[in-house]
Amino acid sequence: MPDIPQPRIQQETALLERQRQAGVIITVGKVLLWMDLILACFVYVGLKSGSHFFLWWVIAEGVLGFALLGAGSQKRSEANRRLAELSPTVGDQDLPDEAEQQRRAS
Repeated sequence: MPDIPQPRIQQETALLERQRQAGVIITVGKVLLWMDLILACFVYVGLKSGSHFFLWWVIAEGVLGFALLGAGSQKRSEANRRLAELSPTVGDQDLPDEAEQQRRAS
């Protein structure tokens, strides 16, 4: 295994953890939006009876769900971008002479 500096490993681990946290945030946002669809059935009945409780609940839950989706997506894309910057480029290890590459490959 090539020698990889410890700070780089720690940085990659932190970015992978950030990706995981972003995935959790996105999942919570999706669950809130699905629950919002279920609660939307009660909005009409609530408005018909004179209550605005379900209307405001659905609006607040929808805003929170979309906010979590946006924040999670932004957090995940930032972690992906920084991980891509850290990863070594594929072409760095290529040898300049194609014949030498072929010889070493066989």
